[in-house]
Amino acid sequence: MSISLFKFINSFARKRKSLDMPGVFFAVYLPYLMLFYFVAYFILTDNMRLMVFPLLSGLFARFFINNLIYIFYKKQRPSALKETKVLIAVPKYPSFPSGHASFFFGVSFALFFNNPVIALCFIVLSCLMSVARVFCGVHWFRDILAGAVVGGLSSMLIYYLLKSWIFFSQFF
Repeated sequence: MSISLFKFINSFARKRKSLDMPGVFFAVYLPYLMLFYFVAYFILTDNMRLMVFPLLSGLFARFFINNLIYIFYKKQRPSALKETKVLIAVPKYPSFPSGHASFFFGVSFALFFNNPVIALCFIVLSCLMSVARVFCGVHWFRDILAGAVVGGLSSMLIYYLLKSWIFFSQFF
Protein backbone atom coordinates (compact mmCIF):
# COMPACT_ATOMS: atom_id res chain seq x y z
CA MET A 1 0.00 0.00 0.00
CA SER A 2 2.69 2.48 1.05
CA ILE A 3 4.87 1.63 -1.95
CA SER A 4 2.02 2.04 -4.42
CA LEU A 5 0.99 5.35 -2.81
CA PHE A 6 4.62 6.50 -2.95
CA LYS A 7 4.89 5.51 -6.62
CA PHE A 8 1.66 7.36 -7.41
CA ILE A 9 2.77 10.58 -5.70
CA ASN A 10 6.36 10.38 -6.98
CA SER A 11 5.17 9.63 -10.53
CA PHE A 12 4.26 13.32 -10.92
CA ALA A 13 7.86 14.44 -10.26
CA ARG A 14 9.92 15.66 -13.20
CA LYS A 15 6.89 15.88 -15.46
CA ARG A 16 6.35 19.62 -15.17
CA LYS A 17 8.39 22.39 -13.61
CA SER A 18 5.09 23.91 -12.43
CA LEU A 19 4.77 20.89 -10.09
CA ASP A 20 8.44 20.37 -9.27
CA MET A 21 9.08 23.92 -8.10
CA PRO A 22 6.29 24.01 -5.47
CA GLY A 23 7.15 20.44 -4.47
CA VAL A 24 10.77 21.38 -3.77
CA PHE A 25 9.67 24.61 -2.06
CA PHE A 26 7.28 22.78 0.29
CA ALA A 27 9.79 19.99 1.00
CA VAL A 28 12.86 22.16 1.61
CA TYR A 29 11.92 25.77 2.36
CA LEU A 30 8.48 25.56 4.00
CA PRO A 31 9.95 24.13 7.23
CA TYR A 32 12.14 27.23 7.59
CA LEU A 33 9.16 29.52 7.03
CA MET A 34 7.14 27.57 9.59
CA LEU A 35 9.92 27.92 12.17
CA PHE A 36 10.25 31.62 11.42
CA TYR A 37 6.50 32.16 11.83
CA PHE A 38 6.45 30.03 14.98
CA VAL A 39 9.17 32.09 16.68
CA ALA A 40 7.89 35.44 15.34
CA TYR A 41 4.34 34.72 16.55
CA PHE A 42 5.46 34.08 20.10
CA ILE A 43 7.83 37.05 20.14
CA LEU A 44 5.20 39.44 18.75
CA THR A 45 2.50 38.19 21.13
CA ASP A 46 4.98 38.39 24.01
CA ASN A 47 4.11 34.86 25.02
CA MET A 48 7.44 33.07 24.98
CA ARG A 49 6.36 30.70 27.78
CA LEU A 50 3.80 29.08 25.51
CA MET A 51 6.48 28.49 22.87
CA VAL A 52 8.42 26.11 25.11
CA PHE A 53 5.86 23.28 25.17
CA PRO A 54 5.44 22.91 21.38
CA LEU A 55 9.18 23.24 20.85
CA LEU A 56 9.92 20.58 23.48
CA SER A 57 7.34 18.28 21.88
CA GLY A 58 8.88 18.63 18.44
CA LEU A 59 12.44 18.22 19.67
CA PHE A 60 11.54 15.22 21.85
CA ALA A 61 9.80 13.54 18.90
CA ARG A 62 12.63 14.18 16.45
CA PHE A 63 15.72 13.68 18.58
CA PHE A 64 14.62 11.21 21.24
CA ILE A 65 11.79 9.00 19.98
CA ASN A 66 13.01 8.90 16.37
CA ASN A 67 16.58 8.12 17.41
CA LEU A 68 15.31 5.22 19.54
CA ILE A 69 13.38 3.89 16.57
CA TYR A 70 16.41 4.34 14.27
CA ILE A 71 18.45 2.05 16.53
CA PHE A 72 16.08 -0.87 16.02
CA TYR A 73 14.44 -0.16 12.69
CA LYS A 74 16.53 0.96 9.75
CA LYS A 75 14.58 1.31 6.52
CA GLN A 76 16.06 2.43 3.23
CA ARG A 77 14.74 5.53 1.60
CA PRO A 78 12.83 5.32 -1.66
CA SER A 79 15.80 6.99 -3.35
CA ALA A 80 17.47 3.56 -3.20
CA LEU A 81 15.04 2.38 -5.90
CA LYS A 82 16.25 2.92 -9.43
CA GLU A 83 12.90 4.25 -10.69
CA THR A 84 12.50 6.88 -7.95
CA LYS A 85 12.63 10.47 -9.13
CA VAL A 86 14.66 12.33 -6.50
CA LEU A 87 14.36 16.14 -6.56
CA ILE A 88 16.16 17.16 -3.35
CA ALA A 89 19.20 16.10 -1.34
CA VAL A 90 18.67 12.76 0.38
CA PRO A 91 19.20 12.87 4.17
CA LYS A 92 21.74 10.45 5.64
CA TYR A 93 19.69 9.17 8.59
CA PRO A 94 17.15 6.32 8.19
CA SER A 95 13.83 6.91 6.51
CA PHE A 96 11.38 5.63 9.13
CA PRO A 97 9.90 7.68 10.76
CA SER A 98 10.34 11.02 9.03
CA GLY A 99 12.29 13.46 11.18
CA HIS A 100 10.62 16.44 9.54
CA ALA A 101 7.15 15.00 10.09
CA SER A 102 7.92 14.02 13.69
CA PHE A 103 9.20 17.47 14.59
CA PHE A 104 6.57 19.54 12.82
CA PHE A 105 3.61 17.36 13.80
CA GLY A 106 4.94 17.38 17.37
CA VAL A 107 4.93 21.19 17.32
CA SER A 108 1.55 21.31 15.54
CA PHE A 109 -0.27 18.98 17.91
CA ALA A 110 1.23 20.70 20.95
CA LEU A 111 -0.09 24.03 19.68
CA PHE A 112 -3.64 22.64 20.06
CA PHE A 113 -3.33 23.01 23.83
CA ASN A 114 -2.92 26.80 23.50
CA ASN A 115 -4.12 27.96 20.08
CA PRO A 116 -6.24 25.55 17.99
CA VAL A 117 -6.44 27.91 14.98
CA ILE A 118 -2.66 28.17 14.61
CA ALA A 119 -2.39 24.45 15.35
CA LEU A 120 -4.74 23.66 12.47
CA CYS A 121 -2.74 25.91 10.14
CA PHE A 122 0.48 24.18 11.21
CA ILE A 123 -1.07 20.74 10.68
CA VAL A 124 -2.09 21.69 7.13
CA LEU A 125 1.39 23.06 6.44
CA SER A 126 3.00 19.96 7.99
CA CYS A 127 0.88 17.79 5.68
CA LEU A 128 1.94 19.85 2.64
CA MET A 129 5.59 19.61 3.63
CA SER A 130 5.33 15.88 4.29
CA VAL A 131 3.57 14.99 1.03
CA ALA A 132 6.12 17.15 -0.79
CA ARG A 133 8.92 15.06 0.72
CA VAL A 134 7.22 11.95 -0.69
CA PHE A 135 6.80 13.73 -4.02
CA CYS A 136 10.52 14.64 -4.02
CA GLY A 137 11.49 10.99 -3.47
CA VAL A 138 13.06 11.08 -0.01
CA HIS A 139 10.30 9.43 2.07
CA TRP A 140 7.81 6.62 1.87
CA PHE A 141 4.27 7.57 2.80
CA ARG A 142 4.49 5.29 5.87
CA ASP A 143 7.45 7.37 7.09
CA ILE A 144 5.20 10.43 7.11
CA LEU A 145 2.35 8.65 8.89
CA ALA A 146 4.73 7.27 11.51
CA GLY A 147 6.23 10.75 11.96
CA ALA A 148 2.77 12.22 12.52
CA VAL A 149 2.00 9.53 15.11
CA VAL A 150 5.35 10.07 16.85
CA GLY A 151 4.71 13.83 16.90
CA GLY A 152 1.22 13.37 18.33
CA LEU A 153 2.39 10.96 21.01
CA SER A 154 5.29 13.24 21.88
CA SER A 155 3.00 16.23 22.36
CA MET A 156 0.71 14.25 24.69
CA LEU A 157 3.63 12.83 26.66
CA ILE A 158 5.38 16.19 27.06
CA TYR A 159 2.07 17.84 28.02
CA TYR A 160 1.43 15.37 30.82
CA LEU A 161 5.05 15.43 31.99
CA LEU A 162 5.09 19.22 32.14
CA LYS A 163 1.66 19.31 33.76
CA SER A 164 2.72 16.88 36.50
CA TRP A 165 6.10 18.63 36.92
CA ILE A 166 4.35 22.00 37.41
CA PHE A 167 1.91 20.37 39.85
CA PHE A 168 4.70 18.77 41.92
CA SER A 169 7.03 21.78 41.69
CA GLN A 170 4.59 23.91 43.65
CA PHE A 171 5.25 21.71 46.72
CA PHE A 172 9.03 22.32 46.66
